[in-house]
Amino acid sequence: MIVTDRLAIRRLLPTDFQQYAELTAFPEVADGAGFNFISNPQMIKSALVRQLKNKGTYGVFEDQQLIGAVLLFERIGASGRPDPEDLEVSYFLRPDRWQMGYMTEALKTIVAGVKARHQVRSLYAEVLVTNARSVALLERLDFELVTKLRDPILGSDKLIYERKLRA
Repeated sequence: MIVTDRLAIRRLLPTDFQQYAELTAFPEVADGAGFNFISNPQMIKSALVRQLKNKGTYGVFEDQQLIGAVLLFERIGASGRPDPEDLEVSYFLRPDRWQMGYMTEALKTIVAGVKARHQVRSLYAEVLVTNARSVALLERLDFELVTKLRDPILGSDKLIYERKLRA
């Protein structure tokens, strides 16, 4: 567990399912995380359980309450296979904790931890063009815009950001 001034950050476990399900049930979180495209409750439960089993799924806690999550996954490389040197990061936070610096604090801490291990070349993040707060967060944390593309499933424009951790 990593403790910051206001937060505790640790791997989420299957025992965190109830709090994680409650977090992802906020409409603003479900929209941003893509859960609103899954209409079958069993499929949502299955997706959440899979995420909780992933070693790169971290919970962001305030006073033992799960208020956010940061997920790290191996990015699919040019070969079409996962590349362990490039990770994709996604994140979400309870709407009542937005604009309070919590995700900046959590992401800054996680990025520093990943960088210290010297195993990851770059972190990538995808964000909807319309999500100005998330764009600002990534830019504050030294992520650089790589490209803009149209997401065929969402039908919306996305920005791809990269944070180089080593050459």
